[in-house]
Amino acid sequence: MKIVKFQHGSSLPGPLPDLISQLSPTPLIDYESILTSSKRKLVLHFDINETILIGDEAGGDTVQDCLNKIIAKSAFVQCPPNSCSSETERCMNTRDYEPTHWWDGTPIPVNDACLTSPPPPLYTGWTLPRNCCPYYRTAYKKYAKTFTQGHGKAYLPLYQTLKNSLLSHDDCSELSSTHPFYRMIPAFFYTLVKLQEMKKDYTLVLRTFGTDLDDVALALNDFANGKHPHYPSFREPRLILQEKQMFRGRYRSSRSSSEEDSKSSKSSSISESIYDLWEWCGDDSSSTRTPSKLVASGDDQVLNIIENLSVCGINDDYQYWDANKNAPFCGKPVWIHPSNVNRCDDDGGDSSSYHHLFFDDNIHNDERESIVAVRAWGEVDNCWKSLSGQETIDQQGKFVVRVPTIAVVLQQDWFLQHIALAEV
Repeated sequence: MKIVKFQHGSSLPGPLPDLISQLSPTPLIDYESILTSSKRKLVLHFDINETILIGDEAGGDTVQDCLNKIIAKSAFVQCPPNSCSSETERCMNTRDYEPTHWWDGTPIPVNDACLTSPPPPLYTGWTLPRNCCPYYRTAYKKYAKTFTQGHGKAYLPLYQTLKNSLLSHDDCSELSSTHPFYRMIPAFFYTLVKLQEMKKDYTLVLRTFGTDLDDVALALNDFANGKHPHYPSFREPRLILQEKQMFRGRYRSSRSSSEEDSKSSKSSSISESIYDLWEWCGDDSSSTRTPSKLVASGDDQVLNIIENLSVCGINDDYQYWDANKNAPFCGKPVWIHPSNVNRCDDDGGDSSSYHHLFFDDNIHNDERESIVAVRAWGEVDNCWKSLSGQETIDQQGKFVVRVPTIAVVLQQDWFLQHIALAEV
């Protein structure tokens, strides 16, 4: 594995400690010139939990829990011999495996006397190191929330650095102690500020399987009204997220009820999945799975709504994704418009002028499962189709971007760098 010096943004007050100086770097490019020269409208989809928000109190994860989990996900360990057949395949059957060594051969400490200094570097790359997997994907996942108090105690300085990078309660005494600003990753707001300065046209789409959309809507609206202590002069009415711009995205089968009854399989297939938007009825996990009022049915209608808004939020269909074993066609949809033909949208515009880009920390280099369902326009059949698992992997960096949360917390222009790289 190639280890290089990690270059950080200006979000930290000083140099990174030696402990975290070997994270995989973001290639530093002139993102401003690239983004200002591109004529396509960006449609930026941001997952919420551990992509732009740290901590899920409703789900039982504190900020401290999540910071520990974030480090554990980038701490790689050696897998059992022959458990991986290629660099792009994750180790098999590791969830019951208790690793004994970090990826570089350093023993995992069983007590303080075994701690190494410095500890093995963390890994944030897309291609998996051969015969290695994240600590988080082993039997030790149960210790992930207290990682820096146990096996990962040597990474405690990194934990403190991550914690200090978030907004402190000392930064603003006027805010409620429970305001979501304190859990938001600063790079998210920095990205929106820079996009405004560049006069870049974009749509912001917040995506979640959870119950955190109301919290992020509050944070976004206060930010857009100049209430963030770091950006008191920022104003952007286009980012005000109202309830009428919030939806529930749900899949349904294209088959009739009689056809459903004749099928013995309970799972759906790629050709049978239709994605609809339903009215928002509150960020409540106890709400009915299918809300009462249909807003948009099928890809074209959904896109017509999303691409004509400046901001929106979608609670996606976790139950469908989970019931289909995380299959790539069942995740949160994102769309690839054709670039070689002028296909008009419902309003007569050129739909190829939109570039959708989905950021999510839970995207994996694994063709068997995906949290994002990449939908592409088929020129032969003249319809939208979900890509296969391998085709979805091939979109990494172009239309989907895996977010190593550690890097985003430490580097405030990380999102901007990867937006520009996708535009190149």
